[in-house]
Amino acid sequence: MFLIFDTWQASDHIPFEGIAMKFKTRFRVALAAISTRTVAAQFLIALCVPCLPCAASAEQARSDKLVRISEGVSLRVVEAGPPQAQTVVLVPGWCFTADIWAKQIAYLSEHYHVVAFDPRSQGRSTILNHSNSPDDRGEDIANLIKELHLKKPVIVGWSQGVQDVAAYVLKSGAGEIGGIVLVDAQVSAGAAGIDPRAAAEELGRMQVYVRAQRQYLEAMMPYIFKQPLSPNELNTIVSAAMQTPSSVGVANLVLDQFSKDYRPSIKRMDAPTLIIIAGTAGDRNEQAQQPIAKASKAVVEGAGHAVFYDQPAKFNALLVEFLEKSVKVASPAA
Repeated sequence: MFLIFDTWQASDHIPFEGIAMKFKTRFRVALAAISTRTVAAQFLIALCVPCLPCAASAEQARSDKLVRISEGVSLRVVEAGPPQAQTVVLVPGWCFTADIWAKQIAYLSEHYHVVAFDPRSQGRSTILNHSNSPDDRGEDIANLIKELHLKKPVIVGWSQGVQDVAAYVLKSGAGEIGGIVLVDAQVSAGAAGIDPRAAAEELGRMQVYVRAQRQYLEAMMPYIFKQPLSPNELNTIVSAAMQTPSSVGVANLVLDQFSKDYRPSIKRMDAPTLIIIAGTAGDRNEQAQQPIAKASKAVVEGAGHAVFYDQPAKFNALLVEFLEKSVKVASPAA
């Protein structure tokens, strides 16, 4: 048995999970039948998977602990940098952990207070077989801010994390945060934005993910990271991603992509906002067209979906510039 799948040209729009990952060429690939050695896989462009932590983050992290944020839910939280400085909260995407932000934690914590966490049902945080929607994760962000007594944090969300930030803002507004950074994803239109053909392909891929989780994730990596991963990195990334049960992963994707329309949150994003997009000249994510009142936009060339991992220096420079010029809350520590 072979599975034949298509990828999309740069001009195509992929409406699910708010992500518009695009490819420059159209091609068809046949993958061998699922076995212990090979897997037939269709790639889910909008997925996010965890990355290898770096030594620098471990050295600079002030703490790495479980924080109870609500009844029955504890999040694994990495906290680094001077507590009195401006706080930056880093929200990863589907199956990712705080470690995906290792290069940002190491860099930013020299002058900023950095908080990164494993979302519920991911990594070392509480694994739940229910309550895994963006609304639930958005509430987790609100509870984490309260639990850690964070003052006007800047919230950075990537991929699925964009939906979590949108859910937070939709319920709580932007009054308690100092700024918003949305990375390489659109705010989801939910059921209202479903493209029948894309939805059918998406749902069809899920049986492959459930039946052959590791092989599926391994096959997906080149579409998340533009820079090559070492075998050790790949193994670490995939092993971490598998901490999320495949049944929960499927539920998360369906809830993110096909359920609730989070676009009303855009009108409530009245804090300074930065949109960072991976792309090349002539290839612009439609995320940049979403009408966020106080938003500035930047495109990072030479990066895949994991733009901050592929091009950390460029990403970090954009983020620090945004913090210095647009966020007027706390000065970075000397």
